[in-house]
Amino acid sequence: MKILSERQFQLSRMFVMTQARLLDKQLAAFYFWGGSSYDVRNALKGFQNTDGGFGQRIEPDFRLEESSPMGTSIALQYSQEIGLPVTDPMIQDAVRYLLDAYDAEEQRWHAVPASINLVPHAPWWSFDETTRRCGVEGTWANPSAEILGYLWSYNELAPRQFLHLLSDKAVSELEQMPEKLDLHDFLCYQRLYRYAPEPYRSVIKDKLMKSVTFTVDVSPEQWANYGAKPLQIIDSPASPFADMLSNAIQLNLEYEIEHINEDGSWSPNWSWYGNYDEDWLDAEREWKGYLTVRNLKSLYDFGRIQQIS
Repeated sequence: MKILSERQFQLSRMFVMTQARLLDKQLAAFYFWGGSSYDVRNALKGFQNTDGGFGQRIEPDFRLEESSPMGTSIALQYSQEIGLPVTDPMIQDAVRYLLDAYDAEEQRWHAVPASINLVPHAPWWSFDETTRRCGVEGTWANPSAEILGYLWSYNELAPRQFLHLLSDKAVSELEQMPEKLDLHDFLCYQRLYRYAPEPYRSVIKDKLMKSVTFTVDVSPEQWANYGAKPLQIIDSPASPFADMLSNAIQLNLEYEIEHINEDGSWSPNWSWYGNYDEDWLDAEREWKGYLTVRNLKSLYDFGRIQQIS
């Protein structure tokens, strides 16, 4: 069994502390080095705008200062990891922004505004004026299912009738989707599953349990390309899907150890070099910091790090 060595771990630590964004540095410190959730929260606050939403290039693949539902959903991923309470003013402002940004006519959130076309971004984030959507919005799920999950998590701040009506919509959309889900659609519904109450929770779990073996790429030969690696969906032994893909998880853990860079980082398996080259280089560095923290956390949770000191 391959183990990330103490030397490799220390190289990863050095990379994160010198190259990653402050937000990811503080998250790594929170996980591994005695850092506080307060420091992560303060770093996250730096991405919040006066309207309560999050922007400021929080998603490295679009360099948008303006708030967006997608940017706000990413911020709430961090808030959930460190357990920010509903009483936090930053959370209350974010929820107000999301309620204001909701498109009642279409019963969804639009991932990004049209102004994204005016800033450097990956091609899949380009906004189509005809459909009024960007390239990642192939279904209702991304980001609406995920955002609904966070509203359930902070349900004191959202109208209960609204949450139930939109949950009925989420279940209806999910039931119409194929067994093989897009990676991001799966992740969005997985995040909704974590926070939704019954009966929605059981319905979503049943669909995801049936879908996971079709959705996840289980062969290492597939992982150099963008797709659903096991650890992107099953990031800890506590995952309800862990037993279903136990062999693939072990292979993926070994794959990540084998593919660590010499400087202790991990690189994204996608690129938009050739479009805004300098901006991609900045985004790539930010992704490397983010991915390094995430991979270290998965390796640690599955007992694949030799020692942490």
